[in-house]
Amino acid sequence: MALSLNPQKTALLCIDLQTGIFTGEGSLVTVGALEMLPNVRKVLESARAARMPVIHFKEVHRKEMVDFGRELDGAEPIHCLETWESTDYYWELAPIDGEFTISKRRYSCFFGTDLEILLRGLKVDTLVLMGTMTNVCVHYTAADAHQHDYHFHVIEDCCAGSDWEAHWAALTAMEYLQTQSRISHQDFIQALLTFSHSAFPLKNT
Repeated sequence: MALSLNPQKTALLCIDLQTGIFTGEGSLVTVGALEMLPNVRKVLESARAARMPVIHFKEVHRKEMVDFGRELDGAEPIHCLETWESTDYYWELAPIDGEFTISKRRYSCFFGTDLEILLRGLKVDTLVLMGTMTNVCVHYTAADAHQHDYHFHVIEDCCAGSDWEAHWAALTAMEYLQTQSRISHQDFIQALLTFSHSAFPLKNT
């Protein structure tokens, strides 16, 4: 079944598209970042053309490292300190005027942020996710979106994981929550084009 999206009821969540992911200057190791970059550009361009709300997130930790909680108990090293240039938004994908920004201390975009207040104000019921890392921040955000009763889609070729096995496993887990939630960047772009044509059909002359 073809993907259907109403840009007035949908928000695009750009999750942790931060400088270090693409330049290698950060401490986190990812796979697929450079491969997804041209796709992410196209998605952003389409969302902006459709006037879909765009919300940018970045994970940021204080230099005193008092807000990591249990994040360093696993495989991840110290990451995304507020004093690192690599923590900022990657310049090609940075927010523009009219878009929203949220800094977070944890993996999920919902945890400890005002995201839900913003979504209620925007009156959206569907979220489209892309970013890093597939198996951590994207996955946990999708799970929270599901539990907050939002429809969600994840653009699988606009995500980078900690490794390929974890990347694909996370996508499978997300689709388990909502059938057909996995889409490609082409699916997203086509859905917006289809809505535009249906909302503003060409008139016969």
